[in-house]
Amino acid sequence: METMESSYSLIEIMMQEYASVMKERNRTVDEDGETEGVDYEWVELPSFDDPTKTIRMKRYYDIEGAKAK
Repeated sequence: METMESSYSLIEIMMQEYASVMKERNRTVDEDGETEGVDYEWVELPSFDDPTKTIRMKRYYDIEGAKAK
């Protein structure tokens, strides 16, 4: 039973590492050198010119890198 638990733990750690590597690889850096999901996120806001339409803008996180609340 102990062998199965250690094998399961090893597989679980390997899957976590794989997910971490894939997440890092899939991050996109724009022309300004900013990484989406780390430095900012896209939000949709109503247009002031036409309230029936929305515009996309970058919402930057605070200086510490934590998501704004």
